[in-house]
Amino acid sequence: MLSGISFTHVLGQDYESFDGTSVLFIAGSLVVSLIVIFFVLRMMRGLSAGSIKNGVTAHGTILRTWDTGTTINDNPVVGFALNVTPTLEPAFQVEMKQLISRIQIGAFLPGATVEVMYDPNDRKKVKIQNVLGLPATVAPGTMGAAPLANTQQIEQLLLAKEETYNAIRSMGEAAQATILTATDMNIRINEAGAMMSFRLEVHPTDKPIFQAETQGAISDASRAKYAPGSTIWVKFNPNDLTQVALDHS
Repeated sequence: MLSGISFTHVLGQDYESFDGTSVLFIAGSLVVSLIVIFFVLRMMRGLSAGSIKNGVTAHGTILRTWDTGTTINDNPVVGFALNVTPTLEPAFQVEMKQLISRIQIGAFLPGATVEVMYDPNDRKKVKIQNVLGLPATVAPGTMGAAPLANTQQIEQLLLAKEETYNAIRSMGEAAQATILTATDMNIRINEAGAMMSFRLEVHPTDKPIFQAETQGAISDASRAKYAPGSTIWVKFNPNDLTQVALDHS
């Protein structure tokens, strides 16, 4: 009882305003909505890297991609054929599908090097974690060469990666990091620098130390500062430790 009016009385008046058909229609609509939500959430869990428990990380190469015709919130589900090269196990090839942000789609080119997570007990379960490097630009017809990337594809990849890194720089947490490896990607930037990929050991102030991959444009004059063993500042996504960006500020 609240202010002299019972909840039972109020609810009774509400239900009396509906006839049997209306109630059945609303109930049916709710059931359909719940079923749709269930399958969408199930699909999204299946397409997320977090769905692989006790996964192992490894490098891989995108062999080919295809459009599956499926989108979720305007983001495409892309099909991938990958060649995965674990550190301690034989290489293997696999086909999989993954939800990709539409603003990053240009980064997932055939020939690109990626970091993946896979289930060692079921190698069909593989998820791409990060794009590490551009496709190799080689002469057509070279044996074993990755597909030739044209200028537009390279520009799209760089733009997509830079948008991601800028978001990390604006919202991420700052930390010092030690450069474990530094690799020249053989892509010149305005004739004054080059794209480089890095393996880092990141030292957050209030979290455990972790390792991550990233890349960035490094000027020729600053190259010595980014040699293996050097300490630099980075920004990282505290909710996804695979997302790390060089902090040039």
